[in-house]
Amino acid sequence: MPVQPQITTKSDDTARYKGEAIARAARVLSLFGPDVPSRSLADLVAATKVPKATLLGILDTLVAHRMLVVDGNGHYRLGYAWLRLGDVRRNQFNIRESALPVLRQIRDAVDETVILSLKVGDRRVHLDYVESAQTIRRVTQIGNEAPLHVGAAGSVLLAGMSDAETEAYLTRMVPPEARDDIRRVVATIKHDGYAVVSGTVNAQTAAVAAPVRTHGGDTIAALTISCPRERFTRELERRCIALVVDGAGKLSRMLGYAP
Repeated sequence: MPVQPQITTKSDDTARYKGEAIARAARVLSLFGPDVPSRSLADLVAATKVPKATLLGILDTLVAHRMLVVDGNGHYRLGYAWLRLGDVRRNQFNIRESALPVLRQIRDAVDETVILSLKVGDRRVHLDYVESAQTIRRVTQIGNEAPLHVGAAGSVLLAGMSDAETEAYLTRMVPPEARDDIRRVVATIKHDGYAVVSGTVNAQTAAVAAPVRTHGGDTIAALTISCPRERFTRELERRCIALVVDGAGKLSRMLGYAP
């Protein structure tokens, strides 16, 4: 039986071309990140191996849809459309709502105040909390803030930054004579996976905090147990470390983090 020749239609060619263009656009976007926020046209040509003329067409399309912007040096950066898409994704996973059962479980296990905090600029900001039922307890409020280098939660968020970001923060926010102490704290947190702090935010309180990570391993939040220093025995410290590390791990897995 004679082999029938395969017929390629114009619509097939169009579909294949569109698929290739989308794949190339996705490859271009994947080249941007925290360590490489901008790229020149030459960089992109070298990294994608796409012909310059073809790549320019893809870049022009991405710029037109605000997926990329061109800065004053002619370099490409991620565009503002990603902010809107980021809001959509955040609405799909409400970390505050998902964290609340975990916060309550920890509070019920140890009967101390449990707090969820985020990094906002150079500040640690409390997003939510559940209070201890004990008469003497750590009291806070949503929106309470402090510099990142002060307290357990802020230190965990600081330890989640890159070395370059940490050094930039120290330059902006911390006197030179105090920077080495903070570098040691950050190194200890990175090694241990949690922070134990006593008497820094408040002379009467102690706290244990652990990082909540995204699917990519970035620290997005800090989970903290805080209590009066007079109750913070070695036994309570050990229990708090185990509970906060386990709770932060649960939240991280909800975000897709798989160590």
